[in-house]
Amino acid sequence: MMPIARSKTVSAIKSSTVRWLAGAAMIGALAAAPAQAQSAATAKRIAALEARVERLNDRAEIENLTRAYGYYIDKKVWGEVVPLFSDDAVVEISGRGVYKGRKGVETIFRQVIGRGQDGLAAGELSNHMVLQGVTNIAPDGKTASARWRAFIQIGMWQKMGLWAEGTYDLRYVKQNGVWKFSLMRWYGTYFTPYDKGWAQSSFGNNGPSKQFPPDAPQSVQYDSYPGHYVPPFPYPNPVTGREWTPADTDRYSTKGMDPSAAANSAGAGSPLSQEGRPATPPASPQPPR
Repeated sequence: MMPIARSKTVSAIKSSTVRWLAGAAMIGALAAAPAQAQSAATAKRIAALEARVERLNDRAEIENLTRAYGYYIDKKVWGEVVPLFSDDAVVEISGRGVYKGRKGVETIFRQVIGRGQDGLAAGELSNHMVLQGVTNIAPDGKTASARWRAFIQIGMWQKMGLWAEGTYDLRYVKQNGVWKFSLMRWYGTYFTPYDKGWAQSSFGNNGPSKQFPPDAPQSVQYDSYPGHYVPPFPYPNPVTGREWTPADTDRYSTKGMDPSAAANSAGAGSPLSQEGRPATPPASPQPPR
């Protein structure tokens, strides 16, 4: 074979090899693309599932926090109630006014509601059944809102008995991985003597304490039964997505029908708002015989 012919043959072989390698590389790249896309989609799906699991865990922890609060307040165990709140928490219960910060939380529960006593007095009933929670976690997982209600039985043996019910408007904050209350408002729906019931009698809303005044006045004036107040819903309609507005609250609430329209500590009808001597402290446990 002539040198020139051999050179052309070698050149053709090299060119063909290069084209084959290029084609193989292209085929490999095309084959790898779906795998890479699938891998990215899988990673995205896993991240979404992890976020969902974390939100579900957040919801469970918030619901446990709220239910635990109900059990503690049942027995007036204030030493367990106060740590459930953040240091800058705001608490407003019925018409008592607004209490702020850790000191305010301690004051409204231990001094105003508990009247300076830890635990139930002998013969005292103070059941708070916290029910029907609807919880919403913020997208960042750091805050949350919720709406609950409390059905309440208050009593002193052979002295008095009271039914009450109302709505909790709650906000939560996650601090160092632990959920706490950052805002608690409780709007009393009704207060009524147990023997007559809501069909025949209704006490007025609670009023502010004179001995332990709030840090700020009641944030909203509203009617308890036989009037009614619809606190703003902190969540949109789960089907339509419609947000509740202040105009909606005005539309569905009454004005001037609270039994104690000018409620205060001395004049409000509810025994829960009356100040006076604290209830008899719990009896000391007796050693077994």
